[in-house]
Amino acid sequence: TLHHHYSALQTIILLESYCGTFHFHFVAVETMISHTFILRVILSLFVSGLSSSQSIPELCTDVNRGDCSCGSGDIKTYVFQPGNYKRCIHTYIPENANSLPVLISVSAYGQGTLFRGSEAVAKANYYGYALFGIGSTGPFDGARDFGLQFPADGVVNHLNPTPCSESDTREYTYIKGILDFIDDNDALDASRVYFEGFSQNSMFAAYASVCFADRVAGLWQGGSGLVKTFHRPIYPGLKGQCSESDFSISGNQCCNDDFCTDCTWWPIYPRTCENKLVDCIAAYTNDNIACGTDWYMYEAMVAEGNDARMLSFSNTASIPGGHRNPENKFSWVVGCLGIVDSCSSACEQSFLGCVSSSGGWEEFARCEGELEMGNLANCVVGCAPTLEMLKTSETPLINLSEGKFGTQSGLDIATTPQQPNCAKPFGTFDEVGYGNRGCRPANVVGPAEGEIESCTDSTPAPAVTLTPAPIASTPAPVTSTPVPSSTSSSTCHDSTLRLKVLWNERLIMRGCTWVANKATIQ
Repeated sequence: TLHHHYSALQTIILLESYCGTFHFHFVAVETMISHTFILRVILSLFVSGLSSSQSIPELCTDVNRGDCSCGSGDIKTYVFQPGNYKRCIHTYIPENANSLPVLISVSAYGQGTLFRGSEAVAKANYYGYALFGIGSTGPFDGARDFGLQFPADGVVNHLNPTPCSESDTREYTYIKGILDFIDDNDALDASRVYFEGFSQNSMFAAYASVCFADRVAGLWQGGSGLVKTFHRPIYPGLKGQCSESDFSISGNQCCNDDFCTDCTWWPIYPRTCENKLVDCIAAYTNDNIACGTDWYMYEAMVAEGNDARMLSFSNTASIPGGHRNPENKFSWVVGCLGIVDSCSSACEQSFLGCVSSSGGWEEFARCEGELEMGNLANCVVGCAPTLEMLKTSETPLINLSEGKFGTQSGLDIATTPQQPNCAKPFGTFDEVGYGNRGCRPANVVGPAEGEIESCTDSTPAPAVTLTPAPIASTPAPVTSTPVPSSTSSSTCHDSTLRLKVLWNERLIMRGCTWVANKATIQ
């Protein structure tokens, strides 16, 4: 029954425990509300529920395109609405395709549009794989106007290392819909799906790959890796140091005032259990955003039994390095991941004979052009360059956790992996200082710590070293008074409960430590 006026609006905040028990706490918000407002709320919830249903991607037309830009010619765009926003899948599938591998390129500062005549499309045609471009049609509400939503309000820890559900991010059903689309296309090989991206785009590629590790073969992370809380380098947007909602409110000040003591990693910890990924992690040593995060991801991938391949490039007189992909990027991507078969040993020798003694990225490109034209003996046109071939372009520090590169095996295994020689130091704040990004948390004991839950009840979790940050200072104990509740509630301890609420279309998750630090209970 709806009355004309109400003296209070009861706002429901859901406390979800990890054992599946739910408790409700009601907070009175004094306001006057007419029945018209209530009806509008109910109607908006109903419409939202209808719009959130999964739909099947359809070929883009002027009628159904929404904010998507329809492709033309051999660039075909498909549109669907996996949630509240219409999303696009831009595709290039070479002619006469038959069970082709798929490379999904993330570009979320836009909608991931593909362009005819671009290097990305030309390389897909040459090597023989399908190329998908994905991104966002908005809202562009992430750091630096990034449009794809990262999960769990940026709060990732041992209790929730892989926040992979529809409730964690609006993009979950988008990625699922893309993979379903691949499954339903006979021209594509759903067992050979790869993601790639650069910087924040590659962080999202890592999120998608880990969450769907049972459907993804590998990923290329250019200019990124894994962010660790209370560690440098500090990622733009203070990812991993603050929750996304706190950063949106306080900006850089959030690191000082609202440091995330419930956080451990960002954007996801690579717990893939029985599903194993190939992760090619590439950064320049003078990339002050990424160098160090590449090492953190390499360590985590190896700890979880994944095939990690770290490439640490150094700048030279002719290559400035910095925050960028290596020269001949797609040759490195295809060669490292093994999207297509690696060139034979005989072809490798022909290629090395083509490259002049001085080598360099331009010489590599010239000789790969010779290979493409069929001018190199013993080479199959379109084979993926081997590691030795690629080293004529640039020679990075290489760590191969399983002695594999592309479809090659039997290479040197990094039994004692080498850390990248970063231009700026990386490590815990207490080891290497805070840096110059204005992140100086006060009265903080470091990141959230604890054992990660086993993949199965019967299988112990792999040994994962969670190195605690030294204590900067000891916070004063917080004495709390129980909050009256209209229903029963559970005791909050050790962050086993999470407060979840939708705010500005983001799922905000908070634990007990955050509540205590906020001193919301007087």
